[in-house]
Amino acid sequence: MQKFRISLFALLLSSAFLFSCGGKKQTNTETTTTIDNGSTATEEMPKEEVEGGALNKFFPQEEGAYKVIYNQEKDGFVQASLEKDGIEVATLAISDLSTNMDTKAKYADATMYIASYPALTKGSKGTTILVADRYQISIRSKEDSFDDKTRKSWFEKFDLAGLANLK
Repeated sequence: MQKFRISLFALLLSSAFLFSCGGKKQTNTETTTTIDNGSTATEEMPKEEVEGGALNKFFPQEEGAYKVIYNQEKDGFVQASLEKDGIEVATLAISDLSTNMDTKAKYADATMYIASYPALTKGSKGTTILVADRYQISIRSKEDSFDDKTRKSWFEKFDLAGLANLK
């Protein structure tokens, strides 16, 4: 019995240590651990956001008069400006929502889909999609010429399949 208590104390102590560590945002995932006496316990284990640099490769490639200029990168987030002939026409962003359950939940009632992913409109100039129930891609128009139809077409220029496989 005392061995069980020591194991349980060590499990609780290590869980408290894990939750208090690190400057990165964390989310919880459920993990089952087997204790020495054969019983199991469920504990919450932190899960980190992906590094911002890991998201860059899923952005659209430059084509024709369009250039993608990265202007912000941090853990779980990358933002770039999309310029056409030197004028910013849109902002492109990928966010890791592994720590943002509230935003992820908004997609549960989505009635619009782009490239088979749930989509939401954000005002008159923004559209977002949720890829693999984790990554939000946002496109926000800066110019009226970059309309809703154009935004939707640019989602398919992202490497959506690659992003869906990013763990």
